[in-house]
Amino acid sequence: MKKPLMYILLTLVVLLSGCVSTVTPVDPSDITISAAPIQMKEFQEKEISVNVMNNATSPIDSVSVKSLEPFTVLSGGNVNIPAREDQPSTVLLSAKIQAPGFKDVTGTTTLTVSYDSGKDSKGNLITKTKSIPVNTIVLPDAKLQFVGFVKDINSISEAEVTTWEASAGDNVTITFSIKNDGRSTIDENTLKVFVDVDNKRMGTNNSLTIGNAMAKGGTSNTLPLQVQVLKNAPNGETDVFVTLMMGDKVIDSKTIKLKVKL
Repeated sequence: MKKPLMYILLTLVVLLSGCVSTVTPVDPSDITISAAPIQMKEFQEKEISVNVMNNATSPIDSVSVKSLEPFTVLSGGNVNIPAREDQPSTVLLSAKIQAPGFKDVTGTTTLTVSYDSGKDSKGNLITKTKSIPVNTIVLPDAKLQFVGFVKDINSISEAEVTTWEASAGDNVTITFSIKNDGRSTIDENTLKVFVDVDNKRMGTNNSLTIGNAMAKGGTSNTLPLQVQVLKNAPNGETDVFVTLMMGDKVIDSKTIKLKVKL
C-alpha cells in the first residue's frame, strides 16, 4: 500500500513543478495616453512626446510607441511605469517619427502604445496595447522664394528688393514664386499666398491662389500681387508679411519692409 501512495505523491510533485501560475495583465482601460496635435511637412522627421499614465495597482514594463499609421516610427523611448500609489504613475514617452506624403493623411491618425504586463501559463510576458486618435496635419514641403518689391506689375522679371519707398495712394507691387521641395505633386489651386500689411493705417491686404501644379523640384511662375498705400497713410515704415498657406495652415512666410514718405 505504501508504494502506490509514494508513486502518486511523486507524480503530483512532478506535475506541480511543471506548472506556472498566470499573472493577469494590466487592462488597457487602466492606461491613459495623450499626445498633442501633430503638424509637419511631408517626409520630414520630428520628435513627439506621449503622456502615459498607469492607474493600475501593478506596474507596466517596456512601454513604447508602437505605431502611428501612416507615419513611420523611427525610434523611441522604452520605459517602465510603476503601479499607482496615492496617484496614478505618469511618464513622458518620446518617439521620433517621419511624416508620409501630405496627400496620405486625412486629419486623424491612430497612435498605439504597447506595454508588457502579466504572464501566460508558460511564463511568457504578455504584451498589450492602447490606442487613441491624434489630430495630424501634413503639409507640402513648399517654400516662398524671390519675395520682394518691383517697380510695377510689368516688371515682375526684374530683380526684387526687400525694402520699398512709396507715397500715400500708390499701388505697390510684390512678386514671389514657390518651389516644391517635397516628393508629392502639388495640384493646381492647392496653395494660396496672402500679403498682409502690418500697420492697417498704411496699406491694404491681398491674396492669390496658385494656379500652377508643381511636381518634385518644380516651381510656380513668378507672380505679382498689388497692395495700395492708403491715401491718408501716415509716413513711416511697416512690415509686410508674405505668407504661403494651404487652407488655414501656414507653410512658409517672409517679411519685407514698406516705407511711406511724405
